[in-house]
Amino acid sequence: MKLRVHHKLFLSFSTLVAVVILALSLGVDITLREPLLEQAKDDLRRELALGAELAERFPEVAPDPLARRIASLIGHRVTLMEADGTVVGDSGVEPELVSLMDDHSRRPEVMDARRLGEGVSVRYSTSVDADLIYAARVLSDGRTLRFAMSTSAIDRSVAGVRRQILGVGGVALVLAALFSLAFSLAVTRPLRWMRAGAARMADGDLSARVGLGRSDELGDLGTALDRLAGQLERRLGQLEAEREEMRALIDSMAEGVLALDRKGTVRRANPAARAIFGLSQDPRGLGPQEVARRKGFLELVERALGGEEVDTTELRYGDRYLLATARPLPRGGAVLVFLDTTELRRLEGVRRDFVANASHELKTPLTVIRGHAETLLDDDLPDPLRRRFTERLHANAERLQAILEDLLDLSRIESGGWRLNPEPVSLDELARETWAAVTGSDGIRQVAFQVSADPEAVNVEADRGALLQVYTNLFSNALRYTPDGGRIQVRIATAGDARDGGGARVSISDTGSGIAESHLSRIFERFYRADPSRSRDDGGTGLGLAIVRHLVERHGGSVSAESELGQGTTIHFTIPLRPVGTSHPDSPGP
Repeated sequence: MKLRVHHKLFLSFSTLVAVVILALSLGVDITLREPLLEQAKDDLRRELALGAELAERFPEVAPDPLARRIASLIGHRVTLMEADGTVVGDSGVEPELVSLMDDHSRRPEVMDARRLGEGVSVRYSTSVDADLIYAARVLSDGRTLRFAMSTSAIDRSVAGVRRQILGVGGVALVLAALFSLAFSLAVTRPLRWMRAGAARMADGDLSARVGLGRSDELGDLGTALDRLAGQLERRLGQLEAEREEMRALIDSMAEGVLALDRKGTVRRANPAARAIFGLSQDPRGLGPQEVARRKGFLELVERALGGEEVDTTELRYGDRYLLATARPLPRGGAVLVFLDTTELRRLEGVRRDFVANASHELKTPLTVIRGHAETLLDDDLPDPLRRRFTERLHANAERLQAILEDLLDLSRIESGGWRLNPEPVSLDELARETWAAVTGSDGIRQVAFQVSADPEAVNVEADRGALLQVYTNLFSNALRYTPDGGRIQVRIATAGDARDGGGARVSISDTGSGIAESHLSRIFERFYRADPSRSRDDGGTGLGLAIVRHLVERHGGSVSAESELGQGTTIHFTIPLRPVGTSHPDSPGP
């Protein structure tokens, strides 16, 4: 059966009223049940305070009789438990079964009462097969008094209101159905007369007018209107699709694009251009000088508006380097394209610095090895001197090997060849183990070592091998610059709320020579040395802190440093309780 429009209107109105009535009946739980539940909680709290007063006034009464006496006065189930959660009195069970009840120390309301002095919770009780409101309070002698009240009375009240709503709603639904039927018939009658005129307009006769004397079905009118809408949609849709395609193409470009009219004012700027020049969301109408007061930019605009095609040229805008091209438009105006090469320049500088630093670091031990090897070729060299040169050869070979191993580790981390292998790790225990390993062969140094930890922050999910290397590098640096009689301290504390993605914050402080403030922002770069005058034999490979930064960041954490010359240095790093975006390793850690 084909439904007419007035049938659909009638069914729509009726369905809407029915949905509203159903929503009202379902909304009773929110609008009525919750306030009643909160009122019941408040009443139970007041009764709990009265019960606590009675319990503390008669301490000589045995716990179980006391609980049953208070229950007879209050009318709720009463439970009395010791400080460790052992139930010693309960009005809801037989006296001989009280000692067999479970430990209640982990009940939500009891835990809140232990922490805050009073706790309230609503939860399901398996013993009575119903929802109960629990309220607990800690007494002055350390025991906990708990009341339990059923929510059945509240549920009955809510059910009664729901029945009344459904009853009244049924009457309203009948009246609304009658009204909607009359309304739908009245509305659709003139619409049927409009079908013929709409059909002529759909055929392209835009001068046609609707003749209300005709009486045709609304379905035919809908078909005619669809045809008319179809024509307009196809014609306008093609134009809109082309425009949207061009807009998406320009907006997705990494290069900044500025379209100017013949006067030089901005007609369009894509997001990249707005970001480069700091323009507003809608920069249309801005003049060239309002975009950028730079001589090179204004000359580029002038040349493009004059009809000249400008090939790639470099511009300086603030601290940015831009490659710019410009093309005039056939009907006046111009299009300017800008590519931000600042990051490329920075990376090129980092590459040059790295090559220079790496070459210098490798050249030092190689020079020593070559010089001592040439000396050892002398057959007349005394044995003590030969042994000393051999030892220095061995030491510099080990240093060269350490630099290469650190470079390989750093390369594997940065290239993604190394992945986290998370497992439970105790940060304080790992710190002590690492310290023992670092100082095991150094029995001469007299440096105090101390670990203090927040129990909530010591256990994390992390890569044990990675954290071992982090500790090793940081302890080695601290020992290298801390004199005898100094102190190295590890502090582990919570970093934010663990429920909101927080974790552990580890701070390693020493009483060494310290670092100047001007160097703190760069000490985590590869081969960077805060004091180049120090002996490289005692300065490590220059890669340890760079490896620390990458390993911590791969865990989703961060690393920073605080220092003052002559006062020591503190390195902070954070580790989330669980690593972010990790997967099982395809290769072992560094």
